[in-house]
Amino acid sequence: MTVFADYAPWYDLLYRDKDYAAETAFVEARLRDHGATSGKLLDLGCGTGLHAIEFARRGWDVAGVDLSHEMIASAKARAEQAGLSIPFRQGDAREARPERGFDAVVSLFHVASYQTSRDALAAMFRTAHAALKPGGVIFFDYWYGGAVLAQGVETRVKVIEQKPLRLTRIAQSDHDEQAATVTVNYTLFCEDTDRATIRRVEEAHHLRYWFPFEIDAALEASGFRPAVHAAWLTQDAPHTKSWAAYAVARKSGTP
Repeated sequence: MTVFADYAPWYDLLYRDKDYAAETAFVEARLRDHGATSGKLLDLGCGTGLHAIEFARRGWDVAGVDLSHEMIASAKARAEQAGLSIPFRQGDAREARPERGFDAVVSLFHVASYQTSRDALAAMFRTAHAALKPGGVIFFDYWYGGAVLAQGVETRVKVIEQKPLRLTRIAQSDHDEQAATVTVNYTLFCEDTDRATIRRVEEAHHLRYWFPFEIDAALEASGFRPAVHAAWLTQDAPHTKSWAAYAVARKSGTP
């Protein structure tokens, strides 16, 4: 069972305000900037498939991989409902399997920060390297260390209602500065007001924040040529006001 097992049924409700179409358009534009204009795209850590489906609607030949059986089940159901044929499979982003010959790999929503060691991050990059054609491009986002250290961690509460459902999420974080990690302890209260039921779910998400020089070293060791780092949804350098950053790199050789 993965960390998302209990979380999966409520995942899309929790992030319903996330503009997947706009994010996909932005990522596609950055891929295009680096020469990946169309073709085969692998979504590594695809979650419930919303980005993958948006890429498919834009003409990409998409496949998706995620560690969570529950997320993959949701992704398959969503693609079928949309009339799209997308091969989603359960698998570890750190383990190269059958995917080969892709023009682009994307890994979104901080999958790179769920890799909490340099070895794990490099393994994820080797999976992408194995999947890509020569000269193929990887785009991924991550928690930017400069912003995490500048802002610090705090308790956050989020409430979302979509009748008859009400979701309350409390996020309490523990920061291990020596390990450059943050453990986010989620408590979710999942209410069905029609049935007068409430379910409590607790999960701990362990993430690592990264600095561009660390990521570039892992990319180069995995056969990539680093290209750019920027703050999420901008083309500006990463900065202390945003935890979210992204990087683009091109496959250059054998790791």
